[in-house]
Amino acid sequence: MHNNAPSRMVLEVKEPLLAALTSLSSHSAKILSSWRTLLKRHRLCDKYAASLSGLRVGPQLRDLIFADPQAYREKSERQGQDLARSGVPPECVAVALALYVESCLPYLLSDQPGKVEWTKAFSKWASIYQFFLLAGYAQHGAAGRHSLEERISQAERRSQDFSVQLGEAYEKERRRLAQDLHDEIGHDLIVLKLYTEVIALDLKKGDVSQLRRKMKESVTLIKHALKSVRHLTFDLGPAVWNEQGFVPAVRLYARQFASRTGLKVRLDAARMRAQLPARCETALYKVLQGALSNVVAHADAQSVKITLASGRESVAIKIEDDGRGFNVGRKLGVPRQSYGLRAMRERVELLGGAIDFASRPARHRVDRRGTTIEAHLPLHDSEMT
Repeated sequence: MHNNAPSRMVLEVKEPLLAALTSLSSHSAKILSSWRTLLKRHRLCDKYAASLSGLRVGPQLRDLIFADPQAYREKSERQGQDLARSGVPPECVAVALALYVESCLPYLLSDQPGKVEWTKAFSKWASIYQFFLLAGYAQHGAAGRHSLEERISQAERRSQDFSVQLGEAYEKERRRLAQDLHDEIGHDLIVLKLYTEVIALDLKKGDVSQLRRKMKESVTLIKHALKSVRHLTFDLGPAVWNEQGFVPAVRLYARQFASRTGLKVRLDAARMRAQLPARCETALYKVLQGALSNVVAHADAQSVKITLASGRESVAIKIEDDGRGFNVGRKLGVPRQSYGLRAMRERVELLGGAIDFASRPARHRVDRRGTTIEAHLPLHDSEMT
């Protein structure tokens, strides 16, 4: 049907419809009362009677209908959108209008017997009004689909952005790991190789005077290389979980962090009873690493508390420090200054979780307000053991 056809159909029955509405005007109060009673009695409409009783019906509409048919149509469509948003099923609209016509018919027929054209015009108006309302329903559905598509598009863009950021982070981590291997372990192994060659040469010559010192220095180099390997292993995290489990790995990492920084670190994992999916362990471990790195770099804290807890539906990690704090909104508003926080958030949200940053900036240099980072990840029953 052409967009203007319904409005044109209303104008085509203008004379008999005006006559019908004029005839009904003196009975409008009784008609509305009868109609609302029928709505409440009808099984389908009873639940929505309050919303349906607000439909623009009645003889008082005669000026509105013909004064500006297009405006009448637009108002009716907006009402359809409102009904859709209120959750009123479209079939209830059809039933409500049929009940309204039923409430009007006795007065039409009794006042002017034989005026069949009035009744036909009135019924046509009800059908056209229903068309306008259902058009509003369709517009609401289209707007909902557009909104959903936009949200999906935004989620896809965020996912793509996060994939790029994650790729850059992995590349940065790879370069850092390569540099650490070269600077620490590689250097130790090169010097150890030279020492071994010198020791072998001295043994060949029969010179054992410096053997004890060189062997001691070689052992020192080996210990330093092993320590560096342990540091890198703990930074990687997942490499040790197969042997030790997630909570022992976190506990060991916390001890190592405390030893490195001198901070007091307390781990509470009493409510951590689940065997987690690998993706959750990795995400929680990375959140912990990011949070502790921020504590060292910015918080000037004295102590940190780490809490791990799992339930039937989710697992959570909370990292609390007693440092100076910061303005969360301002920090997140500057992307180049909040990469770590945004990386945590994107990593958690990518798994359907949520993360909260709570902090209050210190008002004076000696103030310690503290910062709390808390992340929750969803779990499914099949993933709990």
